[in-house]
Amino acid sequence: HILRAIGRAWSWRRRMEAGEFGTVRDLAIAVNLAERHVGRQLRLAYLAPEVLKRLTCGRDAIAITEINLSNCAALPWAEQAKAAFDDAEQGDA
Repeated sequence: HILRAIGRAWSWRRRMEAGEFGTVRDLAIAVNLAERHVGRQLRLAYLAPEVLKRLTCGRDAIAITEINLSNCAALPWAEQAKAAFDDAEQGDA
């Protein structure tokens, strides 16, 4: 589920960078989703490489939510993994 959302976010990011859509609102209308939802998911395209590696190569994807990842994407890359995975581990305790 999370990996699919990240893939969709990257696709949307490429389309926006190519100029297909000028705003998140234009994109949301085109994909028939709420602007807020599209904006939140679009942030997943800006996750740090370390976070992506842990999600694809480890078991961390099970313990983390899409919303938590989206919030972490706003942080500097150096802080994202700690924020994402430490929070997920504390939620399991």
